[in-house]
Amino acid sequence: MIDTRNPARPSKTFSRSFIAPELKAHLDKGGTVEEWLGGRTPIASMARISADRLNGDAIGVGRQHKNNARNAELCGYAVVVCYEDNNVTAAKREVVRPAFLQMVRDLTHGEEEETGIPLKGCIAVERERVYRLPRDFVALQDALAMNGTGIFVEGTTKINVVDDDTVITGLVTSGTGEAEVRKICKRAVRNAKDRAEEGGVPGGPRRFGWLGGDKRTGRLNNEKKNAAEWPCVITMVKMRAEGRSWGSITRWVASQKDLEGKPIKSVRGGRWSDQAVKAIITNPAWWGGRVLDGELVKDSEGRPKIGAWEHADLRPEEEGGDGIGYETWKQIMAAVKSHSLHRGMKKPLAVAAEAAEVFRVGKYLFSGTLRCGRMNLAGEPCYSKMVGNAASGKNAKYGDYYRCNDPNCKGVGRRVGAVDAYLEGLVLADLDKRFKGTKPKTTPYRGAAKLARLRDQRMKIEDSVAEGKGDWGDVYDLLMRLNRSIETLEEEESDHLVREVKRNLLRDWSGEKWKGMNLEEKKEVISQVLVSVTVLPVPEGVSDKAPFDPDLLKVNWRKESSY
Repeated sequence: MIDTRNPARPSKTFSRSFIAPELKAHLDKGGTVEEWLGGRTPIASMARISADRLNGDAIGVGRQHKNNARNAELCGYAVVVCYEDNNVTAAKREVVRPAFLQMVRDLTHGEEEETGIPLKGCIAVERERVYRLPRDFVALQDALAMNGTGIFVEGTTKINVVDDDTVITGLVTSGTGEAEVRKICKRAVRNAKDRAEEGGVPGGPRRFGWLGGDKRTGRLNNEKKNAAEWPCVITMVKMRAEGRSWGSITRWVASQKDLEGKPIKSVRGGRWSDQAVKAIITNPAWWGGRVLDGELVKDSEGRPKIGAWEHADLRPEEEGGDGIGYETWKQIMAAVKSHSLHRGMKKPLAVAAEAAEVFRVGKYLFSGTLRCGRMNLAGEPCYSKMVGNAASGKNAKYGDYYRCNDPNCKGVGRRVGAVDAYLEGLVLADLDKRFKGTKPKTTPYRGAAKLARLRDQRMKIEDSVAEGKGDWGDVYDLLMRLNRSIETLEEEESDHLVREVKRNLLRDWSGEKWKGMNLEEKKEVISQVLVSVTVLPVPEGVSDKAPFDPDLLKVNWRKESSY
């Protein structure tokens, strides 16, 4: 089962799979899957929603599962496993959909990977919940073909994804094809360009500092200032113009309260970050400007085109204005080092190539494993990753240190030497206790037999054509599908072998094995035994220079079932 949710940092965007609640209740009472099915065909319920607008409660996907279970009963099927991608679009190739991919793999093999619960197809309230792109349709089609059933139910209608001759039935229409998606994108870009040249209000989601759209009054998105947020925008811009660091500006806005005394949140309702602050300050929208194709939109005389939305007033504060404008923005941008934030100018290709070659190599053993245990400025547990820092200046004598760099947090720090020595001892002791003398064991790839059968089938078809017993045109579509299926299974087999190597990394453990590992290998071992280590702040009244206290490190061990 997959579950990308993080209890420490809830998010609207997640993917997971789980046994259907009714079936799980039956199994918990000691029953079997076969008893519960009672002759019904087991299928999967797929739910997806592009934008969770209900505060991340996953109500939308829950409703889809409920409808899928009811519709499956009407068709004589039974939902046994639920898959869901929440707040995940299906119209963009670059977006990964873990639950959909897992469902496709399980359908290919006819069973859920961990539990072995049989699967003979899937159901969704509408096909767009499962696929939008031809790539995803083909993946689903091949999986159902290899499953041997081809059951796909939309609402209460069974759709033949694959006919008897294993030919695509044309389920992918122009409305779901990539060509249509590209056409929609081009149309959006063209409309945005027209609006920009006319100085019209830009579309897109609401920006911090402006109000959202209101159909009742005819107000457009980002047209009118948000009285509660606008003063923060102006203050942030002025702070940066005065030379204040991004971190100090972020800490300032994170500490601000609204009229009800609640922390002012970012436009997405999450924590403030340096990146979010940079995006607001470097975006020319606050002074009325706009960027299109990497350049400022200008009028016929070459001056910046001022948009029709409400923006900063260039008049001095004494006259009721904001006192900042285009020149202020230019001054700020002159000092911005990040190329991605250089709005209004195109990135030189030479510089881009140079930047692409720069990468950072970590050198601290427990960086990424350590989590900050302090309550942040929003009154929430920070739980941010702590990173290693090189000691310098008057503190160099104390050695390198781990520190939380979240701008919303006052920060927690610990010396690297003491933390590494203590945690390394715990990890090695645990490894010796549980894995010393254990034998490596390998779980066979579940699709090995299916892969061998498909390869044999492909070879027989090719031999038949070569011997003149068949015509290439008659078997072309079948061979194309066989090749796709074989390629899919080969990739899955490769991933399986990689997981097996990692799982056996701890087997036949010895101290000498640890000594011979490089930093990357050691960090891999640590990730397999530790989920995280929470570093609590030093209690009040205790000096930061006090001796290292291991009781302030709360270790979260990974469950043995994960090995």
